[in-house]
Amino acid sequence: MLLNFEMKTILDTSNVFEYLTEIKYCNLSDKDTSNILVINAKNFNLAIEFSDGRQLLVKQERHNALGESKGEFWAAWRIANLVEQFPILGAKIAGFLPELLHFDPDNSILIVNYLSNYCDLSRYYDREHLFPTQIPQAIGQLLATLHSQTFQQLDYQRYLDPTIKPHQDRERETSYSAIDIIHRLMRITPQVFRKMPLECLQFLKLYQRFPSLTQAIAELGEAIVPSCAIHNDLKLNNILLDLDWESPESKIIRLIDWERAIWGDPAFDLGCLLGSYLEIWLEGLAISNLLSINESLQLAITPLELLQPSLLALVQSYLAGFPEILSARPDYLDRAIQFAGLALVQRIEITIDERRTFGNCGIIMLQVAKQLICTPRAAMKTLFDRDFIQLVNQ
Repeated sequence: MLLNFEMKTILDTSNVFEYLTEIKYCNLSDKDTSNILVINAKNFNLAIEFSDGRQLLVKQERHNALGESKGEFWAAWRIANLVEQFPILGAKIAGFLPELLHFDPDNSILIVNYLSNYCDLSRYYDREHLFPTQIPQAIGQLLATLHSQTFQQLDYQRYLDPTIKPHQDRERETSYSAIDIIHRLMRITPQVFRKMPLECLQFLKLYQRFPSLTQAIAELGEAIVPSCAIHNDLKLNNILLDLDWESPESKIIRLIDWERAIWGDPAFDLGCLLGSYLEIWLEGLAISNLLSINESLQLAITPLELLQPSLLALVQSYLAGFPEILSARPDYLDRAIQFAGLALVQRIEITIDERRTFGNCGIIMLQVAKQLICTPRAAMKTLFDRDFIQLVNQ
């Protein structure tokens, strides 16, 4: 399980302008005429709007008591270098990525242009409760472009392969890869149980009651095929939606937070995104001791039927842009569905870590994850309201 430690940062509202002045991104006098917003998330971010209209996002990793960080910004910087070094790839995807301006590896600080005319997709869905298929279609097209253009390309692999370590912290950067998640689940020992709070124990005990699940997860780990550049942390709140997305000139979306990007299995990206959509359904369940699991699922605030067109549009758009993946890997969609289940298991872990709770909602989410991981072909028909043959032939 994940553990929380008190983490510190170098920059805050009192000294960020001194830092920006030192690296020549502003003058110290701009402090009196600029607006600054603290965005307290996984990283400690400062959004700054200058009087001349410029907007910057200063991102910084949190440091532990020893002054150490995970070094995750190296991955985001490598992606920026990748599209710069290879113009053909850059021409296809650079416009959908953050515009990185400055990287300070010694202090784990990254500066990008702030996109005030975008909102994260998770908030859009939560606010509007609408699911237009144009949005997942755009996501599928972009993801297919990233995966297909880098698929089995050795030059790109040299930039991103975790076995090629351009920095001493490279091993830490893959701590959230599919392999790491699976290894963590497979290393549950009696010693682990003695260290866990009650909420974690309830999850682990229930998880271990399903030997078919642990076996399927082990087999999924063996089936991982790193073969292209992947985002490796693809979820709805890492996708920005253009506020004017319905305009014909709009690119609709951007993918942000590339700190965990690696050379990996493309099915993990697609699966994580499917899992993120399913969280909308599963986090709005009707929970009561009087309801069965099926009744809770059917009475969710956002029913699965409302999400099915988006799930289908995402996968069909992806396959239209990268049809070769099914020839290279006939089991590709099965693996993506299994990774969607793995993403739900990871969400349970994160919820336990952040909220110290594992209730009925978590139990039902684990049951759904089990179905996705253990019986992906049957789950496919439920998710998309059609079977495998219908899905790939449309």
